[in-house]
Amino acid sequence: MSVSFTPKLWRFSTFSPKVNMQRAARALFSSSATSTTRASESSTRRRLKRHTNNGSTKVGVLATTASIAFGCCYRFVSMASSSSSQSFTEYNSPPPFVVETTTGNCDKSIIFLHGLGDTGRGWSDIPNQSALGEIKNCRWIFPNAPVIPITLNGGMSMPGWFDMNALERESLIDDKGMIEKASRYVDSLVEEEIKKGVLAKNIVVGGFSQGGAIALTHAMTSAHDIGGYVGLSTYLPMADSYSKEKSGVKVFQAHGTADAVLRFDYGTSSSEKLKSLGMDVQFKSYGGMAHSACAEELDDLKDFLNGKVFS
Repeated sequence: MSVSFTPKLWRFSTFSPKVNMQRAARALFSSSATSTTRASESSTRRRLKRHTNNGSTKVGVLATTASIAFGCCYRFVSMASSSSSQSFTEYNSPPPFVVETTTGNCDKSIIFLHGLGDTGRGWSDIPNQSALGEIKNCRWIFPNAPVIPITLNGGMSMPGWFDMNALERESLIDDKGMIEKASRYVDSLVEEEIKKGVLAKNIVVGGFSQGGAIALTHAMTSAHDIGGYVGLSTYLPMADSYSKEKSGVKVFQAHGTADAVLRFDYGTSSSEKLKSLGMDVQFKSYGGMAHSACAEELDDLKDFLNGKVFS
């Protein structure tokens, strides 16, 4: 069974090149699950179209496919997943989307942050549609970014962890305040999982694109010694401001060589920075992959989590 995860594609006219570029960037910054196999591609698309705001319907539709493909399945739990997310008043955004294994108690937690213009729900099918479903007894938390004005999007508001004025690192001004705020929010989610009895060593923070940038920032700033970090198609903001040794922190980074949104070299340079601070970084590249994710990548991530973090 093959799985592909591709960016959302939004239709727009060719009236304004500037607006079109902004909309294209917005589309490319988000990623969500699509078809599962060639044989069931059209069927899966019909299922996805039937999804409503009822998360239990969305996850339930895919449970059978997941159990056949990967031997276990996950279920939607709640949008109101944690007291800390509700009490963290710096954000005016929906609580995280939470998916849990249907077998056994959850003794592992993965907090995964979406990209610009997406929502937590956009990634919530991953445990049911990829090899990541093989991770046993795990709670997946998919936070939702607040809706904020994005300079790159012509100042229009959309879900985002921080503002971006450009895609080129040479021109990009890091939104320090919002980046640090998002990292504190992630810290509150980590603390909530610890309160639930999950050992810190069994907690992972990760994300795609903007979400990955927050995950890597959390790795640099949090006092919690958690199991590991994941950064997909992303970079480390404010990289030059970090000099403290972070020896032994486990990081999985992955990037497509054809990424035209956050270029491949953004990922490699960030990886080298993390390694220079003593982090245990596993960097994977995927030839021809754009600003997206692929089944091979998620399979490699599964091996990293089961082999280096949850072993």
